[in-house]
Order: sequence, then C-alpha cells, then structure tokens
Amino acid sequence: MVNILVVDDEVDFADMLAERLRTRDMHVRTAYDGNQALDRVREATPDVVLLDITMPGLDGLSTLEHVKRLSPMTQVILITADSTVATAVAGMKRGACDYLIKPAHLDRVLQAIHEAETRRLDRLSRKRMAETAKLAALGELGKGVAHEINNPVHIMVNEAGWIEELLSEANLDPKTEAQVRSSLDLIRQQAKRCKTITSKLLTLRPVKGMHSANAALTAIWANVLAQRTARLHEAAVQLQESWDAELGARTWSESEWTQVLGSMLDNALDALDAPGGSITVSARIQDAHLVLTMEDTGHGMEEHVVTRIFEPFFSTKDVGKGVGLGLAICHGIIEAMDGSIAVRSTQGSGTIFTITVPIATDVCTEHLTPDSTGVSQGGTI
Repeated sequence: MVNILVVDDEVDFADMLAERLRTRDMHVRTAYDGNQALDRVREATPDVVLLDITMPGLDGLSTLEHVKRLSPMTQVILITADSTVATAVAGMKRGACDYLIKPAHLDRVLQAIHEAETRRLDRLSRKRMAETAKLAALGELGKGVAHEINNPVHIMVNEAGWIEELLSEANLDPKTEAQVRSSLDLIRQQAKRCKTITSKLLTLRPVKGMHSANAALTAIWANVLAQRTARLHEAAVQLQESWDAELGARTWSESEWTQVLGSMLDNALDALDAPGGSITVSARIQDAHLVLTMEDTGHGMEEHVVTRIFEPFFSTKDVGKGVGLGLAICHGIIEAMDGSIAVRSTQGSGTIFTITVPIATDVCTEHLTPDSTGVSQGGTI
C-alpha cells in the first residue's frame, strides 16, 4: 500500500482528493499548510507527497526543500494552478519528480503517483544493492583483518602468560610485582577487546541460508532480556511489548535474531539519558512479512547522524564505549534475509526502528500498478 501525503491550503480540495485516493486502496494523510506537512513527514515518512505550490506562510517550494532534507527518498509531485508552469519547473530543479496543473484528471494523478512510486522503488533497489555490495566488500576485508589481528593477539596473550610464570621465579619487591601483574591484566583485557572486535568483523557479511537453530521470536527476545537483566534494572526501564498471536506458530533463526534484537536493545538503552525511560517492542505479521518495531524515549538523533548509523565503525559514543558495529551487523543480517531496516528519529523525542522481513522468500510485495490504482476510473480533481 502506497503512503500518500496530500498538502494543500484549500481544505475541501485536499480532503476530496484524499478520499478519492483512499478508494484506490492507498493510505492517505492530509496537511493544510507547509509546517503541518513537515510535522506529518516527521511522524511517518510518506512514499509520495502531492504538494500545492501556492500556500500562505511556508510556500510549496520551501516545503519541498524541507521534505527532501527530511526524507530524500520521498517523491514529491507539485500541484499548480499556474498554466505557465514556470514555478513547477523551478520546483523540479529542487527535487520534485513531476507536476500537475489544476484541474487535473484523476487518471493523470494516479498515473503520476504510479510513476513516482516506481521511481522510488527503483532508487531503493539501487541503494540496497550498493549497500549490499559495500557490506560484502567490508566483510571480505573484515575476514582478512580478523585473521591478521588474531594471530599477533594470540601471541601477546601467550607471552603475557609466560611473563606471569617468570614472576613466580623472579625476586621482585611486592610493589613492583603488583605493578607488573596489573600490566599483564591490562594486556589480557585489551587482547580480549581486540578479539571481540574481530569476531564482529566476521559477521559483517552474513551467509544467507546458513544453518542455525530455530526458536520462537518471543523466546529469543526473552533470552535477550535475560542477558541484560542487570542493565535493565539499573536503567529502571519501562518495557512494553506487543506480539502478534500468529507469531507463536513460527520459528526464526536463533543466532541471527539474538544478534539483531540484542543490538537494537543495546542501542535503545544507550539512548536513554536517565533512568525511567521506556522501550516499546511490537511485532506483527502483515502482508506475508514480519514487521517488528522498537521505540525508545531517548535523546533521539540529528538528521546527519541518522543517515550514518548503519555504517561500520560509525559511533557517537566515547572511545572505548563502542566500536560502531552493532547496527551495521543488524543491517547486514536483515539484508541477507531480503528484508529492510529503517529508522525514524527526532532529537529530544526518541527513535523508532522498523524491521520488515518476508516470511517466505517466494512471497512478493504487490506494488502500485495502473490496474490496482484504478486508473481506468475517471474523474477530475
């Protein structure tokens, strides 16, 4: 189902158009000025925006620029009553994909929406292919780096053990011996950290179809929570859950979903600035897909951070508190399942992650087509 946002200061026109699009099985919301439109985009990213150019206050062209900054993949179709279309052409130079002149026949509107949605899906496909290729290259690099790092780290740990054995034979004063043993402990701790990083590098390129024990998603989640009992208690988190009853009849890859749910929960806990925040998890079956969301009431993220959170080694944490691989690994795992992971965040208002994964690889999502939109059904708007 295509998500449409209709933006027009003529309330009757916007409501009428929205209602006619809803009869074509589209999910449609309305906004009656530019600022309200931006609020709608922040609430839920639309696939296509039908945007009036001439509006009081924040005009259409300014709204267009803000929408493209908030959601670059959203397609914007301009609506103008200016038959010279000069303003519409200016809008297309700023990122609009099409324009319509009032009054526009409904067939033309539906055609424009169909073309815009096709363009959006093509761009998403190309972006996904590029990201997959990048992760594959990083995975190969990670395997080599992990091998080259693990060997010297293993030697360092062995040598530290040998030095510790020599200490028992050396005639050192207690203070010096304590300092040496403290240094050896530090060497072991840092070696363990190196091994943790290299083990994560090896998961940057998940193997599709790799054998793994299966379990119910609720059971996997319960195990993830059990592993973090102390941290959840310390953070005084209010945890809310909603699981579709249909999920109980299905099982999922335990190792993969433990990694995904664990990394997402860790990210949500990191985002809570003070004790007493909340984390909401919900999962449902929708159109032959698993749709899982995790929402926190944390500090949120700025736009430039949101665009980079799935990059390997990108982290906003202090050095030593995170290596920036958790969400990158999640992204790789979900992509290997032919799924997608999206994030919506507002600074100061929390973050929502949404994972969508096909239940069966032979199930395809139905996209907007001329037949499904009802293009043959006429009318003018």
